[in-house]
Amino acid sequence: MKLRHLGAFAMVIVALPASAQQAGAIFGRVTAKDGKPLAGIHVDASGNVLPQGRLVVTNETGEYRLPFLPPGEYTLVFTHPNRATEKRKVVVALQQTTTLHVTLNEAAMQSTVVEVVGQASMVDASSAELKTLIASDVLTAMPVGVGYRDMMKLIPGVAYTSQGTRDPNAGGSGQDNVHLMDGVNVNLPMYGTIGIGGGTASYDIDQIAVTKGGASATDFNRSAGFTMNSISKSGTNVYTGELSYTAIPANLVARRPAGSTTSFETDSTYAVANVGGPIVKERLFFFASMYSPKDTRKNGSNLYGPVPELSTSHTEYFGKLTYSPTTNLLLHGSYRRAKHTDYNVSVGSSSPASVANGAESTTTITTLEASWSITPNNFLNFKYTNFAIYQGDHPNTYASATAALDGSSVLDVNNLATQGNLSIPTVAQAGSNATLIALINRYGYAGTGTNATPAGFVGGGSVGVYPSINTDNFFRRNYQLAWDGTYGSTVSHEVHVGFQYWKEMEDLYRISNGWGSIAANFNNQKIPTTALSGVGLVYAYVASPYQQGLGHAPQIHSELESQNFEVNDRIRWNAFTFNVGVLVSNDKLYGMGIRTDSTTAGGYALAPGQKYLEHEIKWADTLQPRLGVTWNYHKDDTIYANFARYVPSTSSLPRASSWARNLVGTINVYFDATGHMIGQGADAVSQGKLYVDGIKPRHTDEFMVGTTRDFGQGFTGRLYGRYRKSINFWEDTPNNSRVVYNAPSDVPHTLYIPDLATKLSNLGANGGPMNGNTSAVIAQLDGAFTKFYEVCAETEWRRGDAYASFSYTWSHYYGNFDQDNTANGSANDLNLFIGSSNIADSAGTQIWDNKYGNLAGDQRHKIKLFGSYAFPWNGKLGVYAVYQTGMHWQKTDYKVYQALITATGSTSTSDTARYAEPAGSRVNPAHYQMDLSYTQTFWQSKTMGLSGTVDLFNVFNRQTVTAYNQSANGGLFASPQTYMPPRRTQFGLRFWF
Repeated sequence: MKLRHLGAFAMVIVALPASAQQAGAIFGRVTAKDGKPLAGIHVDASGNVLPQGRLVVTNETGEYRLPFLPPGEYTLVFTHPNRATEKRKVVVALQQTTTLHVTLNEAAMQSTVVEVVGQASMVDASSAELKTLIASDVLTAMPVGVGYRDMMKLIPGVAYTSQGTRDPNAGGSGQDNVHLMDGVNVNLPMYGTIGIGGGTASYDIDQIAVTKGGASATDFNRSAGFTMNSISKSGTNVYTGELSYTAIPANLVARRPAGSTTSFETDSTYAVANVGGPIVKERLFFFASMYSPKDTRKNGSNLYGPVPELSTSHTEYFGKLTYSPTTNLLLHGSYRRAKHTDYNVSVGSSSPASVANGAESTTTITTLEASWSITPNNFLNFKYTNFAIYQGDHPNTYASATAALDGSSVLDVNNLATQGNLSIPTVAQAGSNATLIALINRYGYAGTGTNATPAGFVGGGSVGVYPSINTDNFFRRNYQLAWDGTYGSTVSHEVHVGFQYWKEMEDLYRISNGWGSIAANFNNQKIPTTALSGVGLVYAYVASPYQQGLGHAPQIHSELESQNFEVNDRIRWNAFTFNVGVLVSNDKLYGMGIRTDSTTAGGYALAPGQKYLEHEIKWADTLQPRLGVTWNYHKDDTIYANFARYVPSTSSLPRASSWARNLVGTINVYFDATGHMIGQGADAVSQGKLYVDGIKPRHTDEFMVGTTRDFGQGFTGRLYGRYRKSINFWEDTPNNSRVVYNAPSDVPHTLYIPDLATKLSNLGANGGPMNGNTSAVIAQLDGAFTKFYEVCAETEWRRGDAYASFSYTWSHYYGNFDQDNTANGSANDLNLFIGSSNIADSAGTQIWDNKYGNLAGDQRHKIKLFGSYAFPWNGKLGVYAVYQTGMHWQKTDYKVYQALITATGSTSTSDTARYAEPAGSRVNPAHYQMDLSYTQTFWQSKTMGLSGTVDLFNVFNRQTVTAYNQSANGGLFASPQTYMPPRRTQFGLRFWF
């Protein structure tokens, strides 16, 4: 007889060390009807994405393992001369292991076929890792957008976000998350945010695997947030393909709020084509795809009136080969190339069309992976990946001025909008100054009220041209080698040993358009004492051209080299599984611009263009234990506990602290009222930085307890609690911060580097000295920390044509170091440095200056419900709903620290990072949203079909405010800056064969 049901055997998801690669695994036990283990059973595995089958034999305890399997559908055949042959069908998921226990009848009994629609389950009989799998059927059924980051909306416990650069929080900052595409780290080197821009979504991706916590030492996981991995679709032994076209018409996008300073209409289209199949039957498969989205923004306007039509185009090609020359060797190779072009971008809410610029980027992702089954219980895996981004931008309008420091070029004060990018003072800043009022009247936008001049114009924006021309290329190369082996019977060990080497690099060249950024002096400020000339003179204007454009510097190169070594042992004993692992790392940070020189007092000498070692994080300082225990107390029900330490890489510091940064930075050039240069000096933040001796790298300790349960009838659940604490945060800060900026009594009132003046005695301009007190250093900030508490309940239900997922998460994220809140409101959604932000830069920005409190990402309550249902008429409905409380923010005001600012010799009037109240004193409104998707299959045969999809996002048009202006000065405090995207409708048509 043939039986087709789900309950014929135990099918759960566990995580074996081997499955940490771009693969999954199958593990199980074969027994007789009386429960005795059966040794010597042949287990033949064949799959749609596996060119050649695999054969293993059960050991003396009846166990078998099939690691390094490409995710897909598999058929397992169990044979023995004295037993009836059995078949089982199952799905293998990315970075998961399907557990399949089978009972064999006597040879006289008829064999059975049991088919399982295998899906990832949160029930896990042997793992304490916190993992979530988003399978292809969920991706296609849900109303999910087209970008890679859109899929994060499906991760339980992670806030839904409209940000375009930074991630939502998951126990760390938005830059602590790691994103992998086909196992390739696609975080932007030196920054940590997603680096793939308009990359693919569900069209090209087959599965998503997310690790939020409890990581084992099996895939070099150093993420203090979550790790999100994806695997692209693969070819099979059958030719398949699809063509699809999707559009979001501008007239079906709801209007933005009346208070929004910008308005526009955007038409979006997406074209996809792919094909896959065998090149050589049962040996070599291929898959190829093309993805081409395009956005056109028209009828745009801002405070200055109409803006030029903005458009983006993106063309992406992907190819993948799967080759199995023998049954014990499997090779994967892939190549992705994406070219992205932006036209007429960077026109903000308060800038005219002349400020627009264009940008181009080309991204390539290369992978090569080999898995070798040395023996049935020993496996070797090798992986090489390469990630590269080549990008540049250019202004639409070029300035008529040419910057020069020899006095030969003057600032045309009668035509400032042709000289660079002019920041216009506000009415409050102008006061009664007639010259500044005249600037507002000439260059401001029309308006009324207290922020307008008597003539009816408002300042605060910027005019002229885009200020810079940039070429910025990024690279990351990665090599991994791992061995996995199993041994033992009553007590079994699954051992993993791995080594990883990777290098990331940046090449940067930046010049100014004309004089670059230009600002008027609205506070009678004088040229500071740190300037090279004109000290003490009152200036009328200041410009900031880039030094590279002045011929002072070559291309700037930065590097980070990292080595990682891991050992992990998963020990199975009766109903218990213990995980014991450790990961250690060694990071070397390289910059440019100086060299060691024992003949100098400080031990260094200037060496433009020369690479040097900035700092090394040693093996001994990065011990990262991974300990877990799981008790499988009843059938597939578990209780588990885990401890893990993570040491994130300090990837941005090679760029931020490099001595060559003073070459890529800007020079302040000061002018009188006639436009003649009267002084110049290098920006204080553009110098290289030395590291304080003995600082320890940041680490995050995580404790987690939880339980999973299979309630039967397709209903499973998971409940867990998690605690994380992060300490040893590094930042660039003036060497004398603890001395002059009112540090509390429990902080040492000493210089970070006592002999810094000696070390810098010959590293200033032209080999001169630098200030040993105010010069910035990379320091471990005293008492800097974050804490994260989380309790989450998740449930999942699958039954026939229905699927549902529900999660509720309570969390509290607080501390005194907020990497996600170092700028002003919406400006926080940028590629801000890790370790070189606005934190601890000056008076009022130190971590003791109102920084303790709720961090920006502290969104206490998050509820997610999504699911799908297939109707008998070949229609399918997908629903996604979310409710979440808002992010935290606070008022910023430099005037709170005015006395200290003045006392330390500064004339700064910036509110940025100068909290006027405890961190997180205010909170954004709560947001709720529902998205719908309906797919109708119009026609379908055995080999092809045609379907159409309608997606409706934000059904109730909840355009909740996501960022407010934090600055107390300038007249715009607490005004909304950004909103959740409006309601929009997406149409799609898909043909497949």
